[in-house]
Amino acid sequence: MVERLIEAKRGFTLAEVLMVVVIVSVLVTIAVPKLTTAFQGRSVATAADQFVLAHSMARSTALRYGRQSQLHIDTVAARLWVDVDTSGTGVRDTIGFVHDLAAQGVKVSGAGLLCFDARGLAATGGSCQSGSLTVQFREGSNVASLQVTTLGKVLR
Repeated sequence: MVERLIEAKRGFTLAEVLMVVVIVSVLVTIAVPKLTTAFQGRSVATAADQFVLAHSMARSTALRYGRQSQLHIDTVAARLWVDVDTSGTGVRDTIGFVHDLAAQGVKVSGAGLLCFDARGLAATGGSCQSGSLTVQFREGSNVASLQVTTLGKVLR
């Protein structure tokens, strides 16, 4: 008879369940702000990485097609893209895809157009940005700055 009473008393008491809920809620309260800050910092770093990749693509595209390529930096819409005249007819085509940094919540400040000549070197003239340049990516208090030298090299 005693064995039946012991077997029938399986489960958790209300006090045990409440204790677990309190512990979990305290842990979540501590972890969420730290995770949010870490994710914001990661999206700024990702945006900077996308700029470095687009910059590299612009240089290699100029070499591949033997024509001037352009890296567009749209600071208003926070987008990056590369284009080049692939056919030699004067019609420019987008190479790769447009990097939409605004979708990540990142704002961009810096130049509007970087150009590379057929040798992959930084080109100036026309609407192309000349000289060294600093591009910043910002989300909240997180900032990533990249310096582009007059030779076209990206420094972090």
